[in-house]
This record gives sequence, C-alpha cells and structure tokens, in this order.
Amino acid sequence: MTFDRICQTCKKNFKSQRKDSTTCYGCALTELIGNRAPEGGDFNTALICSGEMTDEQAHSLQEDLESVDHSGEEEFQRRIQEDYDDEDDRWDYLEEDDEDDFSDE
Repeated sequence: MTFDRICQTCKKNFKSQRKDSTTCYGCALTELIGNRAPEGGDFNTALICSGEMTDEQAHSLQEDLESVDHSGEEEFQRRIQEDYDDEDDRWDYLEEDDEDDFSDE
C-alpha cells in the first residue's frame, strides 16, 4: 500500500510505503550524501528512508544481502576442504597406520 505524501524539503508530491514519510527519495539522498559522490548503498538507504522502495526492490535487496551473507560461509567450507585435500597437512593418514598396527595383533 502506498500513501500520497508531500516532501517537507522540496514540496514535491511522492508515493511512499510509509504513512509518516516526510522526505522524498531525492531529498533523502541529498541529505545522506551532502556534496560527495553517492556510493552503492546510498541509493538503497535513500529509498528506504523515503519509503519509495517498492516491494520488488526490497525483495531484490534482501536476496543480494543474503547472497553476500552466505558467501563467507561457502568460502570457509571451500578452504577447509582444500586444506583437507592437501595430503601434506592431513592427519587421517595416522588412522590408516593405526588400523594396520591393530590388525597384526
């Protein structure tokens, strides 16, 4: 559900998902970055602050954040597997020797 709002800064009419929003996307972005160049996250932050982020944009952002969140876990698992596969660093070779010693008894 969107609400018709009027920006308190520039007096522009805009639609917001937030009933209490008083700042449009453009003014939110300007307020956020000042006189510097915007970075990637600034655009999403301004959309969220203004309430102008659509459900589709929010869903896409959530998917992006989740993929970044899980990428570290996948990298960790990959490094563990690589370390295990490196025969010089493996400890399981001791298990094979121990089994041979026990079978001779």
